[in-house]
Amino acid sequence: MESTQTGPARASLPTMASTATSLGHLAVHFRPGERNLATRFFQLLGGHVRELPNKFSDEPLYIIAMDSAEPDRADNVIFLFALKPAQLELEAAIAESLGADTSKPHPALQAFHEQRTRWPESYLHFGLHFTELEELEAAVLRLREEMKTDPAFGARIQSMQILKARGEEGDHAIDERMAASPVFSDIDDFAYGRHGVQVHIRTDLFATGLSLFGSVVELDYVFTGPGREHNSFNSLIT
Repeated sequence: MESTQTGPARASLPTMASTATSLGHLAVHFRPGERNLATRFFQLLGGHVRELPNKFSDEPLYIIAMDSAEPDRADNVIFLFALKPAQLELEAAIAESLGADTSKPHPALQAFHEQRTRWPESYLHFGLHFTELEELEAAVLRLREEMKTDPAFGARIQSMQILKARGEEGDHAIDERMAASPVFSDIDDFAYGRHGVQVHIRTDLFATGLSLFGSVVELDYVFTGPGREHNSFNSLIT
């Protein structure tokens, strides 16, 4: 694929043959004893959760097929398992050194938290693309309901940033769909690219890196079709 970089130093990267057609898997970790909360999150997003024994831990291993219509595929899956003691010990030392969860955190840690609050996408995150906007909306509504009815679950969702789609001038279909949406109709902020919606969820139910910093999950949907090609995601999603 050619580079889409723009600017004075624009250059094309060589195209190389590849048989890779999808992302194989992502491995994330829950804190010991919190597997039910972590798996519930992915179930609410529509994932198919399968529990397997884990010979390296007393906690099970979970394989989550994000395309629940094809749960037996070897790709498009998330592996979910417990954090190892060595990482928990390391994170405890880091937290103590940085003054995490104290009234006087290290300035660098405080600045990091402030930036991530303003711009969740700036931190390490992974995105889930929905092929139907209705499915994304249903997932957000299920999350909201769970947060309301289960305080233990709701306390672990730090924020949910919702950004609606903006079409090119004259693309009234996107504006009308956003106005009719149960999720996006009362939202004023737009997604970063045209023709798509974004939902950024900050949570510490599982870790994509250091659990000390929590995780960010991005939910996406992109409107496609004639006149909506001026978006790098549109050219990749058919």
